[in-house]
Amino acid sequence: MRTIVIASIFAAVAQAGCVAVSSDRILARDLRDALPFLQGLDPATSIAFTPRPGVQRVLSARELSLIAQKNGLDLSGNIMSSICVERAARPILPEDMRAALLSAISATDVELELIEFSSEPLPPGRLEFRPANLGRPFRESPDQPVIWRGLLHYDSQSSLPVWAKVKVSIGSVLLVAAEDIPSGSIIKPTQVKEIRDRQFPFLLVSIQSPQAIIGKIARRRIPEGQKFVLAALDEPTDITQGDRVRVRVVDGSATLSLDAVAQSSGKKGESILVRNPSTGKNFRAIIDEKGRVTVRPSPGA
Repeated sequence: MRTIVIASIFAAVAQAGCVAVSSDRILARDLRDALPFLQGLDPATSIAFTPRPGVQRVLSARELSLIAQKNGLDLSGNIMSSICVERAARPILPEDMRAALLSAISATDVELELIEFSSEPLPPGRLEFRPANLGRPFRESPDQPVIWRGLLHYDSQSSLPVWAKVKVSIGSVLLVAAEDIPSGSIIKPTQVKEIRDRQFPFLLVSIQSPQAIIGKIARRRIPEGQKFVLAALDEPTDITQGDRVRVRVVDGSATLSLDAVAQSSGKKGESILVRNPSTGKNFRAIIDEKGRVTVRPSPGA
């Protein structure tokens, strides 16, 4: 019977509605309209903790009587009854969600279509979206919708997960291949073209200057119209396999020079394999500059 009575009380309270509280503590000011005896308290007096968002808390008549006694309030003439309290919450407004997303992108030429987003009531707070939590579309196409997960920060150290489904792109100047570029070839100025297009945000830093491309070696075939990326380029070598090189052999104070043929490719400071055409023997040398290498035999060699 006691269980049935308690359940009836809670049902009645729920039907009557809950007092919405906007902070993590229930203050006297929040309940003064519903509980007139609290008007004798300082409005900032803490009554109890506010329940977490989405949860209702019922302060029983007994709890309220204890609060009154603790604060020296006169309850004569007051009929004590339970009261329901919940965290103030409302659905996120589309304009607030959109503003938070645009702020996270931090670019001037942004096109953002907000398709769906978190619709459940949430407490007032600050929306935060980080680039690392933005989903990546297939082939990084800006026309495909992706999910962007974020947080709603409220109170001092509390947060709740939120999400948005968006299509997003930014205007950007891109450097693309003006023609098909074979793998292993040195890229010429006429093979680099600048276009303006839209792309998905937060991609790896794109190449901004043609000078960063011209003279580099294509590590793989680059089709006409494809965007240049650093991963597809390699620095040109100072010596290429098959080049004739001048070898300087230094052994203490003695120096010997001879011509040889490079058996591998490399850049300044790197070790490559060269062959003495007179003896047919291979040995390793350090590249000094284009066409020149040095050998320093180890002691006893």
